[in-house]
Amino acid sequence: MAMLFNIPGSPLATGRGMRVLAGPLFAGNAPPAGLFTGPYPSAISGISGWWDAGLPNGLLDAGGATLLVSNGVVGAVKDKTGNGNNLMPYHIAADTTPAATIAAPRVNGYLGAVGAPDAAIVNYGPSLDPDWGLVHPALELGAGVAWTRYFVWTRPNWRQGTYYVNNQPIPLLHTTAGAGLTILQADSVEGTNLTLFPGTASQTVLSATLARRHSHAVILRNTPGSGVDVWLDGVQVASGVVNPLAASASGQVLFLHDGSIQGSAQCWFHEAASWERALSAGEIGTLISAQARWALGTRRGVNLLVMGQSNAAWFIGAGGPLALAQGVAWYLGAAAYGYTAAASGSYISPDRYSVIPGHPISNSSSPLFPPGASNGTFLTNPGDGSDPSSWAAGPDFEALTAYLTGGNAVVSAVDENDIALLVWPWSEQDSTMPYANKALYNGSVLRLLGMTRSLLGRTAATLPLLVWNAIPYETNDGVQMVREVIADLAADASNNVVVFAAQTADSNPLNAAYDPTTGVFSGGDPQHRDEPDLLRYGRIGVHAAGRAALAMGLSDTIPAAQVPATGLPVGGGPRITHVYRASDTRLILTIQHDGGNDLLVPLQATNGVGFAVMDGGSVAVPGTIITATAAARVDATHLAVTLAAPVTNPSAEVLLFYPYGSAQIGRGNAVTDNAASQTLPANWNIGNDLGAAWTVNFPLQATTYPITLSDTPD
Repeated sequence: MAMLFNIPGSPLATGRGMRVLAGPLFAGNAPPAGLFTGPYPSAISGISGWWDAGLPNGLLDAGGATLLVSNGVVGAVKDKTGNGNNLMPYHIAADTTPAATIAAPRVNGYLGAVGAPDAAIVNYGPSLDPDWGLVHPALELGAGVAWTRYFVWTRPNWRQGTYYVNNQPIPLLHTTAGAGLTILQADSVEGTNLTLFPGTASQTVLSATLARRHSHAVILRNTPGSGVDVWLDGVQVASGVVNPLAASASGQVLFLHDGSIQGSAQCWFHEAASWERALSAGEIGTLISAQARWALGTRRGVNLLVMGQSNAAWFIGAGGPLALAQGVAWYLGAAAYGYTAAASGSYISPDRYSVIPGHPISNSSSPLFPPGASNGTFLTNPGDGSDPSSWAAGPDFEALTAYLTGGNAVVSAVDENDIALLVWPWSEQDSTMPYANKALYNGSVLRLLGMTRSLLGRTAATLPLLVWNAIPYETNDGVQMVREVIADLAADASNNVVVFAAQTADSNPLNAAYDPTTGVFSGGDPQHRDEPDLLRYGRIGVHAAGRAALAMGLSDTIPAAQVPATGLPVGGGPRITHVYRASDTRLILTIQHDGGNDLLVPLQATNGVGFAVMDGGSVAVPGTIITATAAARVDATHLAVTLAAPVTNPSAEVLLFYPYGSAQIGRGNAVTDNAASQTLPANWNIGNDLGAAWTVNFPLQATTYPITLSDTPD
């Protein structure tokens, strides 16, 4: 089993301790224009250099041409004054070549940045290379020369993934003149100081409340004989600080690096500008107005707590939680994203984990964990007929408690405070319970959910739960029971339960043989979903999850009011709203869209895979199951489904399922919408920003409750 573990202070690693690549860099498209109308630094006369990474038109590719797309490789940050002093990517010759410099979009609201993302050191995304910066060929910072410097950056996290220097302060601005000197630095792990001229007699703390994640703009003005004045985010924080440099100190100046091994600040570069004179008070005011283009101050990180059994482990290994967190951050305009999870066996004495293969929510799923047994599971059903609301924690919940709290906790308090969503890709053993256990399962979910929220000091109103529609697993009535319970819980707003993957049967068994040209699969492990599908669920789920986070008031640089009311998926795909019995073998399904406006019937979907009716009976007492042999588009909102045999009961006694119980549709075989080809609202093209794999057609949602046939057309 391939698993990835997020451990504070450590790189993402496999079970063998090897660093892993979370995913390839992706190609982007033209990014959105910003909403800012000025002024810009160039409005101030005498500007000697201006470097703007907010949009690609301020960047050059490796051949010197203007960059046209986001996520492209950057050869230089162009000097927009025309003076030719481009900022070049920097790394020390003694170290390994860093990751490519990338024009990353949506780092600060809708605006981008340059930096060197390095997926091999992921602990809390985005991970930035520990040996990357930008270099100016020769910038004066001497005490005897008048000058003004302006700089905007974003730090997504403390230093991470370095060999020795995670805890050391980060350099924001460093000159190589003379013996070299860091002009501006920020504390790293759990430090809060932003310091001017650190390590010198002129050392001055500009701010003692620097946040772990932040975006800031600084203005430095040197006046010979008077010293250095500093403005941070538009507020003057220092005046007349003695400049410790020589009268003239012209040399290479490094942004976000100090020239040492792994000496990167691991920050994003947004903008900088220079003047070879001391700006007047009025001009400083104009420059402060120019920095209003950027959202400044403390930035948010999005952390997900993942719980479950073996498919949760495979979900983690596939990169599903990281993708889900990244997508939520995209909605919020957040600076960072990640997930928290550990598998059983990762930490012992005491056990500390959130994921354990084979264990359901409670020991009500006999014969695996008979009622009354004290071993295993997150809740202990005492077997006395008591309501689940009174059940005590089981050993698995005790391990979760030790993982998150107390003296043996693995997760730091600051990471725990970032947890924005609970994620339960979890339904396996629970779906082996009989349908008659529906009320018991409902109560056990609510009990464990309440205990977990309480453990984190949260309530239903402040911590959403993300769940998936039950995966195909062994029994039919148990899977249907879980689907119905989840639908009931999600329908009650007070539970704050959100379905992030509304269709999970459109997946293959783990490691199945698969022909993508036909959609036919065979073999594999039917109790686990294949990793490509699990990753896709993470990406599809970001829309429902993002809106849940917005509803919690978790917006960062993008206010919730700016999220379009229409044009983006909400429920995770189209859904069936009506079934007309056109004949005993032909059904016409009415589809309500969610993000798309038309229907696609690919591969095995044309053979009706997944569609079935129950001719008489109920989920609790099943009647005859009749599968479909064909499905075809009628128009943009209607499908025709042909059954393998005629139904014999009155329509009021015939139920449509998509799919029924543990039936598997298979990857690429679900009816979908055409969301991937839609024109999206301005600034809201996720494929533009996160990569082409995020531009998908959404599958037709599974029926949570079956739909009764109607004799009346819709």
